[in-house]
Amino acid sequence: MRPVWLTFPQPRPHAALQLLCFPHAGGGASMFHPLATLLPSSISMGAVQLPGREARLGEAPFTSMGPLIAAMADAIAPAMQQPTAFFGHSMGALLAYELARELVRRGLAPPVSLVVSGRRAPTFEGKEAPLHPLPDDAFVAELVRRYDAIPQAILAERELMALFLPVLKADFAVFETHRHLPGAPLPCPIAIYGGDADPQTAEMEGWAALCAGPATRRVFPGGHFYLVPQRQALAAALADDLGVLVGTG
Repeated sequence: MRPVWLTFPQPRPHAALQLLCFPHAGGGASMFHPLATLLPSSISMGAVQLPGREARLGEAPFTSMGPLIAAMADAIAPAMQQPTAFFGHSMGALLAYELARELVRRGLAPPVSLVVSGRRAPTFEGKEAPLHPLPDDAFVAELVRRYDAIPQAILAERELMALFLPVLKADFAVFETHRHLPGAPLPCPIAIYGGDADPQTAEMEGWAALCAGPATRRVFPGGHFYLVPQRQALAAALADDLGVLVGTG
């Protein structure tokens, strides 16, 4: 069976715009499913399902950016038969951006808009030590300290952690070993979202220079995972920022 890279929780075949959502490290497509019902009927939302989680649990996760982007381009480009925007949160922001660049390199149509969330600009030179080489216990402790990123229900269950950790460490290897290569700005607008309590929000300004179109900035109440409690506000922002592309903004 061919792997399923995209899920559409609420298909809208006649929508004017398709929005593809890219998850954070360790995240699956289902995290975006509640968002689909909050978006206007003019937007059809698809969520990217990476290998190693949820319906693709039996597949090995990628550990480096290049092969992952190439595989995503092969799978997702054929699904972009209508105007398509990208939304990526945390690691997903990098995936969305690098996939857009790969599409341009292949001579294919890039997304009509890029929305990046909860991730410092790839041009920002961070000083944090990489986490993926750490032993499991140290990795988890540092992850909780930096991001408060693992639900207590998973932390409390060793069997769940045994399933979750290899995927999470593989995802961290993807973006921690990735190095930004300068290139032409993407030919599209960009929207930059972040939580007001997330330290990475102050490190997102560099994203604006990576797209040739106008840049929109929005800050929401909350930390790195502001998009969970602020789901309705996020949907309203996406509808507003993407609405201009479909004549509803």
